[in-house]
Amino acid sequence: MRKVIFFGAISMDGFLADKDYSLDWLFKYDSKLVTEKCYDPFIKNVGTTIMGRQTYNDLIKEVGKVPYDDMDNYILSHHALPVEYQQNNVIQTSGPVTDLVRKLKVSEGKDIWIVGGGKLVTELISTKLIDTLEIQIAPVILGDGQRLFESVDAPSQFKLQSAEQYGQFTDLVFQL
Repeated sequence: MRKVIFFGAISMDGFLADKDYSLDWLFKYDSKLVTEKCYDPFIKNVGTTIMGRQTYNDLIKEVGKVPYDDMDNYILSHHALPVEYQQNNVIQTSGPVTDLVRKLKVSEGKDIWIVGGGKLVTELISTKLIDTLEIQIAPVILGDGQRLFESVDAPSQFKLQSAEQYGQFTDLVFQL
């Protein structure tokens, strides 16, 4: 069975992005060690991404092209993607993310990366569909922005697997 993993960086107060959906605060830090020690080994095992429309749009703006063109990318949106954002490996879906994840988990392939956070991550945690949280904490307090976790109906218990420091970042890995 494929693993479902959230992988991403947050501020010390739990924000993925600032209130304007910007990651400028994150790019102020030298992330070479995090990339080498965390991201590079992680991405080798990923075959599918799932993200919301806002995250997808932000990634395209950031990198100037459709990201992760070597894997399947599921974009959750009720509105059609612009033609320039559509590619063979980009699959738009408006159905429940829980149904999609259940289907993908039992299919053949590499791990499934949940890109982004907030509602998406919270819903998958609430339904026990996330296997791993790998979170890099940056030494900044934003005070406001886009949270990694929204309110959950019931507590979820994870087990800490590892904690490592890479430059100014702390990488935490939790298993359900």
